[in-house]
Amino acid sequence: MRLLRPSSLPFACAAALGLAMFGGCSDGATEDDSDLRAGERKIVGEAVAYPADTTLAPRVSELAKSQKARREAAWKAVAKILKPISVREKTAKNDGKVVKLPLFRTWYGKDDMDRVFAKAYGDLTPADRKAGRPLTADELKKAYTWNVTSAASWSDADYIARVKQITDAQAAQGLGGNTRVSYSPGFASHLLANYAPVTRCMPKLDTFGLDAKPASATNFAPCFAAEFPADAALIKASWWRSDFGMKLPRHTTSAASLKARLAGTLDQGGWGAGEGDELAPGVNDIYTVTLSDGANFRMAGLHLVTKELRDWMWITLFWSDDPDTDFGADRPAAIKALGAPWDHYKMEVIVAYDEQDPDPRGGYTGTLGDALAAVHPGVGGPSWGSNPYIERGPKNAQTNCIGCHQHSHNQAFSSESILADEAKFPKAGRTKLRQVFPADYSWSVFHGPELLAGVLDARVRAYP
Repeated sequence: MRLLRPSSLPFACAAALGLAMFGGCSDGATEDDSDLRAGERKIVGEAVAYPADTTLAPRVSELAKSQKARREAAWKAVAKILKPISVREKTAKNDGKVVKLPLFRTWYGKDDMDRVFAKAYGDLTPADRKAGRPLTADELKKAYTWNVTSAASWSDADYIARVKQITDAQAAQGLGGNTRVSYSPGFASHLLANYAPVTRCMPKLDTFGLDAKPASATNFAPCFAAEFPADAALIKASWWRSDFGMKLPRHTTSAASLKARLAGTLDQGGWGAGEGDELAPGVNDIYTVTLSDGANFRMAGLHLVTKELRDWMWITLFWSDDPDTDFGADRPAAIKALGAPWDHYKMEVIVAYDEQDPDPRGGYTGTLGDALAAVHPGVGGPSWGSNPYIERGPKNAQTNCIGCHQHSHNQAFSSESILADEAKFPKAGRTKLRQVFPADYSWSVFHGPELLAGVLDARVRAYP
């Protein structure tokens, strides 16, 4: 029986990164979540690295000044994380073929990171542990391999039984669990290697005030020896139960709706409960998984956050019953080629705190141009990006992900307090106020329930 735990991640600015790190400024939790268990990790195999585009960082000014350029780059990133990947266990088949999962569904969850760190840190000598010696790439590789092959307490019978539960496409996809936050190997390895500075930073997080200055021109994340690498990425997903006749609220991102929400005249600037009707999209219309206990979930939205840009690239996908309008109108051939259900998701992207494209329509005609114009603040105004299935509560339709995440290290701040204090956090928290980012924008490092630093600290404290 799969044990489910409550999910209430302040992965704010959405919390995805989900980092989940990232999205607007709310937790957006609606259901329980569950990481891959040890036996399922053995079936799936090692997480597949995010293939970062290292040409993007030098183009950051171009991306900031062009909606079209940034949307094209974002769609390419989406195509990379949706690439089908064959699982490690070749007897795991559906319809006679080895199961394939989207690349991001192979990524590590909190439980994986705990297991891997426990192995790698435990294998250090007492002297190395006392000194806080960084874990090497080879040591982490050894621990990742162990994590895939050990299956922990699973017996051979348990393992075989889990494979036999794959009876249809949804059960096959359920191998990846329904974790809300998952991390690329680049993100996981950097965090684990930096266990010493990260855990030692925990008692002094609140000392990094708004006026703090970076000690180095190349590292604005003082709780890490260096900022995250370009292949660091994370996902925050929004899962909704799909059994027992449960439905999804329908949301619209039309120009008229967006204008009203940004003005605060509709649903207090939030997404509300939807358009007043609920829908039950089928498995060909929305990504759906069946877990080992028979529970069924739909993925209504996700945040993808990548360190291909220094301040990260913030991408969000959300399901729509009208997928080819506004933020889905420019869906490229690479996404269309993947077929159902990925042709039912719309996409938004943020690359900077402020909007620098002088064209309100971003170079687009039709409903996409209309929607972009509705949220365009004028050059120099705060950028915008919000997911109706993740950002929940008043003012959460007015956010931009990056603004809230700049405060992700501070235990005194929450998404609610940021959005409630317009004087201190202007423009729904979208304004850049910091130069130092101790968590490198990730809520999940120092905030619960992910609290990855706490996971590392517990293991460190277990040794004398």
